Amino acid sequence: MPNIVDLTLCSEARRSLHRILTQRGLGFFLQKGRRGQARLDSRRIAWVVAAAARKARAPRRDPDALSRTRRVLRRELIRRMAESLVEAGL
Repeated sequence: MPNIVDLTLCSEARRSLHRILTQRGLGFFLQKGRRGQARLDSRRIAWVVAAAARKARAPRRDPDALSRTRRVLRRELIRRMAESLVEAGL
């Protein structure tokens, strides 16, 4: 039997991510690393996923839903960070 992938958590997390990006910006998800390198803060990404899980309130049939959602949000943030670096000319 194939695995059932429920995308409601992922879509709710993306909506929450877009709201937070509108309100606080990309810098909210960045933490300063050594030598001025910016890194994504995994705690903030997990916070968005947890908030989306509370809001969705759907019973999770997929055991990998939370990790999959964190990966999706991380990819979205990396894409946005790369776009902002290209716009800045770095």
